[in-house]
Amino acid sequence: RQRATGPALFASFRRRRAPLARAAARDGARKGARYLEESAERARGADAREEARGEAQTRGAVSRKPEVLAPAGGWPQLRAAIESGADCVYLGLDSLNARARASNFTLDELAEVMAYVKSRGRKAYVTMNVLVFDEELNVAEQLIRGIANAGVDAVIVQDVGVAKLIHRLAPNLPIHGSTQMSVTSGEGARFARALGCKRVVVGRELSVDEISAVKAQCPDVEVEAFVHGALCVSYSGQCFSSEAWGGRSANRGQCAQACRMPYGLVVDGALQEMGDVKYLLSPQDLMAVELVPELIDAGVGCFKIEGRLKGPEYVAIATQAYRRAVDAAWDARTNNRQVARSELLTEEQRLELTQVFARGQDADYDGLTLGFLEGPMHQRLVRGRAPRHRGVLLGEVTRVQHPGRRSHGSLTIRMNNDSVGMKRGDGVVIDRGAPEEREEGGRVYEIFDQSGASVGGANDGAVTVGEYSVTFGANQIDFDRVEAGDLVWRTSDPTLEAKLAKMVPTGPATTPSRECHRDPCAVVVSGAIGEKLVIKIIDDAGRVGEGCTASTLSKSTNRALDLTSLKKAIGELGGTPLEVSRVDASALRGVVEDDSASGAEDGLYISPGEIKAARRDAVDALLATRLVSGPNRAEGLAERSVRDELVADAWWGAVEDSKEFVASARSASSNKAQGASISVLCRTRAQAEAAMEIAWIDEVALDFLEVHGLQKTTRAVQAAGKRAIVATPRVLKPQEEQLWRFYLKLGADGLLIRSAGLLQTLVELRETDADVVVPELRGDFSLNAANAIGADLFLKLGLERLTPTHDLNADQQRDLATALGPVGAGKIEIILHQHLPIFHTEHCVFCRFMSDGNSYKDCGHPCETKNLHLRDNHGADHLVLADMG
Repeated sequence: RQRATGPALFASFRRRRAPLARAAARDGARKGARYLEESAERARGADAREEARGEAQTRGAVSRKPEVLAPAGGWPQLRAAIESGADCVYLGLDSLNARARASNFTLDELAEVMAYVKSRGRKAYVTMNVLVFDEELNVAEQLIRGIANAGVDAVIVQDVGVAKLIHRLAPNLPIHGSTQMSVTSGEGARFARALGCKRVVVGRELSVDEISAVKAQCPDVEVEAFVHGALCVSYSGQCFSSEAWGGRSANRGQCAQACRMPYGLVVDGALQEMGDVKYLLSPQDLMAVELVPELIDAGVGCFKIEGRLKGPEYVAIATQAYRRAVDAAWDARTNNRQVARSELLTEEQRLELTQVFARGQDADYDGLTLGFLEGPMHQRLVRGRAPRHRGVLLGEVTRVQHPGRRSHGSLTIRMNNDSVGMKRGDGVVIDRGAPEEREEGGRVYEIFDQSGASVGGANDGAVTVGEYSVTFGANQIDFDRVEAGDLVWRTSDPTLEAKLAKMVPTGPATTPSRECHRDPCAVVVSGAIGEKLVIKIIDDAGRVGEGCTASTLSKSTNRALDLTSLKKAIGELGGTPLEVSRVDASALRGVVEDDSASGAEDGLYISPGEIKAARRDAVDALLATRLVSGPNRAEGLAERSVRDELVADAWWGAVEDSKEFVASARSASSNKAQGASISVLCRTRAQAEAAMEIAWIDEVALDFLEVHGLQKTTRAVQAAGKRAIVATPRVLKPQEEQLWRFYLKLGADGLLIRSAGLLQTLVELRETDADVVVPELRGDFSLNAANAIGADLFLKLGLERLTPTHDLNADQQRDLATALGPVGAGKIEIILHQHLPIFHTEHCVFCRFMSDGNSYKDCGHPCETKNLHLRDNHGADHLVLADMG
């Protein structure tokens, strides 16, 4: 079946409803903490154990401490993440991942990667977060086998067919639903769970309250949320700009970043004067350090940092910031106290994060925002002045002096922020408000205050508030291209760069750097006279390493072993990724509390050297245990090709095998007798009325941006003797889930399903509520069916018809139909005439640039009275529409 549609969509912007109340976080107990408590209890005896259990019951259970998940685009970033305190990393292989331009890793390297990660007690997730075509399923199967054999902790997946492949092929390999799955509701999370996903990465467009609602509605699925890094302007998995304009699909890891390009604002046919505001779709970056406590309360179990294309310095400083914030928030939570904002993020940390990477800044905003986590703030999210990283704002040019030659001179710069300093050696760029042009900049050579004194050197420190005359190295700046009023940004800070250099490890991977984050471990010491001294080192995941002395403990004749000397002999575990959090010697019978009683006759003696040797053995044993700990991900790995089995299962049979199909074909009109028909998708009442007049069209799909008049038009189509199919929204968020009631009440002959969450809801209704009549369901391109396995999955869920993703070309659509067999092919609908919908985004251009409001509540709704286009740099205008949300 084929579909023709009406006018093009450049971007569809969603209005927002009020958020839900925040739900309580899921209860649970952390395994490592419990293990440490139990280890100590065994030493203290049964009475102490019962007392501790009573206290735990009084306190009540708490949820597991969330993970800090850092990006690893290559080996330097991987090591920077681990040594800066990441609990886990995510990385891609050299095929089938959404960051094709990252360094990535080969399948052959994966065993080495996992050995390093496990030796540090960490986890690693491999991304297969792209759509996979039929001709790539064999490659996907081989990758999954290699991933399972390497002991990877989970696979991050977009493609529903790949999720099914993993579930069948490697049942002990956890699946995480990528943000590319467009999970924005509890129903979407339940759909992912039904695919076998243990965790979902929710859309970046959700607020804290909406994330809480997702978790509350699907409590048995873990929630991962992006908290730092780049914000895509379009819903992930729903952006077709790169595909439409350059054949480089974002769903295939080849995003061309069309959202970072300049656009003109065309209102009712007239190009608006916007000054230096040109980047109308380029958001600032996300930074949610200050929301860590609220996100924990919302049920977020993993804090994700974006950035597999960024350098190790960015990875190190971002990871360190979230490690600090999560630890502080968790400590406050477990100790029932409020966490101070300064514990989460200092002003110095924010400046460092901004300096390392932030984009979309202007004079009022530093490029780091809370994104949609705080709800819609359209005036803040996109400023429009620049699309790329700038650094930290120093001030503005007030005077340009360049007598004679244009490459020699100085700038007078007014600095207004006492938190940001400038010093000799800093790199700066002059911002004329035209980032698409070549910009002037260079290294600061000299700084003079208003009295002419040289300042800003190594001895007197950076200068802040005031006006300063600044010179640069010869021929660095063309002063003819600098004017008063231009902004000045610090693009390079040598002091910070030196600090970052220490944070990024450069030595052998087996040797932790001095600056690395170390895991707290409990040291439990036991023994008695006539027994060997035993040292157990227990990390926070409950893993144990044990060592013992070669000699037995003897009775002291001179100086007895006391706690101080014992701790000194154990040391701080330097040169390892571990550090001592506490020493428990309650099971070491005969040890004295302090050296004041060290001469006691019944004391213990053993040489400090033997204690150190036992400690080294315990450390080695713990590190070895880490390498082999955890589930065997290759357990249950299928021996035969699962891809072949699943593709065979996707065969729906030949036409002659289907009596229903044959009967339908015989009774159909002449064009249907050929096995194909045309459905016309209309976006207005006028279009629908025109379609009703065409006699040979028997089906009209209604894709109205507003529901007003939809039921009336539905009935008019049916009265004209044609089938009426109603299109549903591509995105449904918490508090919008009940829209299914409205669509069912329309009495349409079918619904065009664009959201996996809505599909899940209707499938559940069919199975559980006999009183609800669910009409015929059609799946649209936004479900992203890219291969026969995925298409078969959707069809067997109850879809009568399915449109494959726009990412498939004609040959691939034909191959998919062939794989489904003639009957299955009869359920495939292709879009044969349409401008591709480019962006589907929560960011509203109407609200941001045609009002002073921040959401549909206070914007005045210019979308209802104005016609809006965005004009690209080739002069083409693209229609912008706002849907009902």
